[in-house]
Amino acid sequence: MQKLSFKVDGYNLAGTIFYPDKPKEKNSAIFFVHGWTGNMKNSFQYAEALSKLGFVCMLFDMRGHGESEGDIKKFTIKEFSNDVLAAYDHLVGVDLVDSENISVIGSSFGGYLISILSTKKKIRNLVLRAPADYPNEDFHKSKYLFSGSENPEIVAWRKLVKKPADTFALQAINNYRGDVLVIESEKDIIVPHESTQNYIDAIKDKNKLTHVVINDAPHSIKEGIFRNKVTNILIDWFRNKI
Repeated sequence: MQKLSFKVDGYNLAGTIFYPDKPKEKNSAIFFVHGWTGNMKNSFQYAEALSKLGFVCMLFDMRGHGESEGDIKKFTIKEFSNDVLAAYDHLVGVDLVDSENISVIGSSFGGYLISILSTKKKIRNLVLRAPADYPNEDFHKSKYLFSGSENPEIVAWRKLVKKPADTFALQAINNYRGDVLVIESEKDIIVPHESTQNYIDAIKDKNKLTHVVINDAPHSIKEGIFRNKVTNILIDWFRNKI
């Protein structure tokens, strides 16, 4: 495990890289994006397990989160998206990383952000865990003002059936051509089933889709049984993608 830092819009962002025990000259990589008010440490268990398969895994904290600088209340979705773009570019420049084989895992808000990332960067595989969605008109507004867990209007909006053209994330997924793993939590009340189904419906080639539902799991995956289940799902799916 190696710590790193890089600057975006004047803010120092913290990150961590997990390397395989016996890395090759060029290695497949996995980039992690955490959810709203989350942090990179929530995915350390996943990264450690996937690095043992042979992947270089990079995680980071968006501005205002975890060990990174900034006041979380001040930033827009667009600014958080800038962090994701910069972090991806940092990973591309890391020694031992095969820039042609980078997969991305995003949880909740991170799932939304990596969907949009797929329209701007080359991504081999996408993993969306409980992917949130947001109205396009909120992209340049403060994210703090409409956190899904604190805003019942957002949760109600997520229950509506949507077409791919209705949101930036769904349009991005509709245009994406790689393999997609969608991990849904059965008891998720922040990202309800209808919202996850909108993502699934947006995927054109269902042969590229793997959809797994974790029974009884809530939206937030804490350390323990559910995090272990997510780890096993990721290992099984990525085992043949190295």
